[in-house]
Amino acid sequence: MECIVVPVAAALVLLNGPAGFGCAGPQPLDVAIDPADELAYATALDATELDSRKAFIQWMSAERGLAPDAVVRADAQISESRNPFDARRDRRAVSRGAVLYKVHCAKCHGEDTRGEGPATLAGHPASNFKSPLKRLSVTLFGGAAGSWFRAIRDGKGDEVEYPLGATAAMPPFAGELTREQIWLTITYLQSLDMYAPAKTDD
Repeated sequence: MECIVVPVAAALVLLNGPAGFGCAGPQPLDVAIDPADELAYATALDATELDSRKAFIQWMSAERGLAPDAVVRADAQISESRNPFDARRDRRAVSRGAVLYKVHCAKCHGEDTRGEGPATLAGHPASNFKSPLKRLSVTLFGGAAGSWFRAIRDGKGDEVEYPLGATAAMPPFAGELTREQIWLTITYLQSLDMYAPAKTDD
């Protein structure tokens, strides 16, 4: 019995932390997002008539001092199975991923990532990234990053009828987001409350 109780107790500490504030992530959007990142992406979206892929390429092009086609070539070299960002150490990646999540994912997965957003279809629940299994998976292993990438890229679930046509319940974003955008979004989902910065009055 003891060999069962100890791992369970350890898992509860990992999930909730010794003071009840632990790995319940992803971090709240208002904590994770750097307002400068949110403004930069919103500005780029406005400039590209809400073309999210083009907006991100334009943003990275200006930031990195590269031509847009160079940003596209670099993006094509990014792995589709291994996240190049570290959710526990890269605050900028978490922030940008949170911005992307808020713009592209929150309407179905909810601003709190529990899968209860206003656009969720009845009978086709969106993934809850605060479910106990996902929390444990993220806490111990960073989550199922490769499968998350494929789900975002290729879509997932039954075919359903949306206003713009039939597609998977979780629509594919391959044509809408770059590889980097997908990994940044996953980085936000891999983030944990215990690594969130303290909120300040300003």
